[in-house]
Amino acid sequence: MKKYIYGGIRLDDGDYVFDYRYSLPTDIIEISSPQLYVSSIRNHIYWFGYMFKNTASSKQRTEFIHYIKGLSDKKISDLELTQFIELPLGELDKRIGMYDIDCFVYPVSGRSKLVAKMISVIGDYTSRDMKKVSFELVKKAPTEIGFDWNMLEADTVDDLNKYNQMKKYAEEYIIPAIKELDYFSLAKNVKPKYRRYIQNYLDFSDSEALERFSKLKGSNILVVDDINTSGSTLNEILRILNRVNKDCNIFVYTLIGNFN
Repeated sequence: MKKYIYGGIRLDDGDYVFDYRYSLPTDIIEISSPQLYVSSIRNHIYWFGYMFKNTASSKQRTEFIHYIKGLSDKKISDLELTQFIELPLGELDKRIGMYDIDCFVYPVSGRSKLVAKMISVIGDYTSRDMKKVSFELVKKAPTEIGFDWNMLEADTVDDLNKYNQMKKYAEEYIIPAIKELDYFSLAKNVKPKYRRYIQNYLDFSDSEALERFSKLKGSNILVVDDINTSGSTLNEILRILNRVNKDCNIFVYTLIGNFN
């Protein structure tokens, strides 16, 4: 028996076999067309990619993520991975046309081979000149990383005890530990429930890049990342982009994940 991927993925046992002709009720993952998130204080933002269904177990999710990242014993072929990346791009192409994407934005520090493959595939369907105005967001020094105390207070306004406990833990453990790091990783260095409060850990590579991005008025920006679980990294990226330029359309392409 095989594990078939149609519009999503159906699990049997054996190998993964990619086939996009059908979408079945037993799929554990499904494609998500670009969905508009309207905000009065920041850009129009679209998210698209694949999403795990609620019926997918934690083990199933982890195993498949390891598979497409090339971390499992059985390796995904280049053709299979290319096809898997292409399918959501077809949904974006229906919405705006891939040649109407003006530039990429992606986090470069700790960048996975999967992100590199995504960018390569996307480049085949967009204007080659776009790469000249793409932007890499780099990790800042751990000593510059901050904590959003105001957001923590707002989130715990009805639970003073919870606020005091989380504030104390952040002050005594999280922040001091981050400041002593040589390299910061949100996933490795911060517990999930504290990640949304960590800020100022990404930025444009230099002031010239920041200025160039600020001048992209009315542009279509494609933010690219591989796996989005908590949404914390994407929220940081969007905060940075909106701080610099509110006059653009942002398309967030995470191969698998969610948007909060």
